[in-house]
Amino acid sequence: MKITINHTLWAFLMLVLAANSIQAQQCSTRTTAGRYLVRCDGFLTPGPNAPQLPAKTLATATADKNGNFNGSGTVSVGGVTVTQTLTGTEQINPDCTGTVTYSQTINGQPGPSINITFVVSEGGDQIDGLVTDAGNTFACKLTRTPRRNAKE
Repeated sequence: MKITINHTLWAFLMLVLAANSIQAQQCSTRTTAGRYLVRCDGFLTPGPNAPQLPAKTLATATADKNGNFNGSGTVSVGGVTVTQTLTGTEQINPDCTGTVTYSQTINGQPGPSINITFVVSEGGDQIDGLVTDAGNTFACKLTRTPRRNAKE
């Protein structure tokens, strides 16, 4: 009888731990709220029917609890450096996958929208995204910056 009770208790504890683990992996727009450092690498096309050129982005982005993202930074495409601003609202799933379409400006002028699919990990501290627009091979990693005290 003692063995059966131990096995039953062990099975119950494993179910509780598994349920807590599944709950911990649930995502919402609140999961991604915060300020992020953005690094992107890959290849972009500077225009319709143009060849892909090596590209990098360094930027910052901020997300609110409603999933609205705003960002700005510097992009180098084929050695030409431009400034970029982005705004968009994420569509995030409970399994921590999602999409976002950004409106952008390049050197202050309207640019084409950017579509990204992403995965959230580390409790929202990391977001890995992939541009899904045709002709582009570009991946981004967003790393949430630590929250600071107002006194610091």
